[in-house]
Amino acid sequence: MLTGYRPPVAGAVSPADEYVSVFYKKTETMISNVKTEVGCCQIGDVVLPVTINETEYENSYVCSPYTALIPYCLDELKKLNNWWLRKGIEKLIFIFDKVLKKHNINRVIHVNNWLLSTNLYPEKNKIINVSSLIENITDQYKGHTVIFRSLNNFLNKALISEFELAGCMIVPTRQVYIYDKLLNDYSKTHNYKIDKKHMDKTKYQYVKQSDINESDYARIVELYNMLYVSKYSKHNPQFTTQYIALIIKHPSFYLEGFRNVYGVLDAVGGRFAVENTITLPIVGYDTSKPIKVGLYRLVLMSTLLYAEKNNYCFNASSGAPHFKKLRGGVPCIEYSAIYIKHLPVCSQRIWKVLNYIMRKLFVPIMKKYQL
Repeated sequence: MLTGYRPPVAGAVSPADEYVSVFYKKTETMISNVKTEVGCCQIGDVVLPVTINETEYENSYVCSPYTALIPYCLDELKKLNNWWLRKGIEKLIFIFDKVLKKHNINRVIHVNNWLLSTNLYPEKNKIINVSSLIENITDQYKGHTVIFRSLNNFLNKALISEFELAGCMIVPTRQVYIYDKLLNDYSKTHNYKIDKKHMDKTKYQYVKQSDINESDYARIVELYNMLYVSKYSKHNPQFTTQYIALIIKHPSFYLEGFRNVYGVLDAVGGRFAVENTITLPIVGYDTSKPIKVGLYRLVLMSTLLYAEKNNYCFNASSGAPHFKKLRGGVPCIEYSAIYIKHLPVCSQRIWKVLNYIMRKLFVPIMKKYQL
């Protein structure tokens, strides 16, 4: 069975349908800075979530190329420790601001979009007929760019080749950090050993998902916002308590945390898993606590121990590069597969220019400055 876009099926057995059906026609109640049409597409037995947008320039970057390329990129530039280079890139971004809107950069369909910072893909042999899938989607939505986010050459090399054969551009987007013993035995790093001892000695109480209560949901959102929204960027997805209620019941997610001596959650981690790969889209801790308390270290170590025990690959996404490298994370360029051949020539040209700039300018900067 091969379909283009279809509405989600409530009560269906697929994780994607189960996830997306709760979002259907009310995405902002789940993620407050995401307004999008959601649905699914199906390739054989694999069902993937789909998001469809037209403009929505205030959206989080998880479904807005404009946000990823303009306001979110400006936030990320603050990490660049080179004043002249930073100012030069800022000028380039301001030039592109109006150009991207003029050429409808946000008229997009994201396939396999879980509305998370990092999407995960099924095994390579489960996604077939990529060309036919793209053809079905572009027949339905002739003016939309088709995007598959969160690809890298360690986890998705064969799939990237399939996208290239289907005529997609493979556009670099950011640098992520991978924990997998096929790349590096992270358990032998000095900081891994220190953090493991810290976890054994901490006065914080580990809390498994079954011990997280509905009364904790608001605190989970608060902790996430302290880190990802207040400290990093308001353009990260802003999850609500309703979203926490969804994922705590969903088979692809798992929440855990650490309570202080008063029984209050001070740190939380939320895993997302597809087969043998996990990522950590929900991370939060009380940023008012002293760094020496090591709350972020507790969350990351818990995830690393889980990955190691189950022989899973852990895609730790982007951010905190020095911290992740010290614990054995291996940097890896992430890509989006973007199909544009059905678009007007002027729209194709914009995407090709962006691809050139990302490859020739941003990738060298990401590698040099470890962004």
